[in-house]
Amino acid sequence: MKNKISVNLEVSLVEIIISILIFAIAGAIILNCFALSRFTQIKANDMIFAGNIVQSGAEMIKSFDNMNEAEEYFTKNYTDKNEAIDGITFINYYDKNWDVCDKEDEVYVVSITIADASINSRKLKDINITAEKSIPYPFIDKGTGITTLYEINTKKFFSDSGRR
Repeated sequence: MKNKISVNLEVSLVEIIISILIFAIAGAIILNCFALSRFTQIKANDMIFAGNIVQSGAEMIKSFDNMNEAEEYFTKNYTDKNEAIDGITFINYYDKNWDVCDKEDEVYVVSITIADASINSRKLKDINITAEKSIPYPFIDKGTGITTLYEINTKKFFSDSGRR
């Protein structure tokens, strides 16, 4: 007596191919999720560094008695200075490790703009402090060039004679 086992090879082969495809698709989705979470973590860390630098600049401006002190400090501690009719912009460039660098090596840019708030009073100043990343984050910032990480807009009244 012969034992005959009938195996349908076509069905088994199709089932194997379908299961391999399902695992390949699931693997691709999981890898995409890991990559997305990694770059989200990097962006969150960058926002913390940017927040520290921007808030430090805002605290420095708050501590100055007059505009001359502010201009002297930021001219000494910032890389670039752009003067316009209505205000001044101070710019610092940072590399990927948040160390101050030249414009050619920059990944992050922190700019402080101090402008006149009104034409009538040259003592009230609009202050805008912004930290931006010039290279987009992979998987997160699709189609955008510059990403604003942190921004503070405020006003300050500078007296001519300083504090009394």
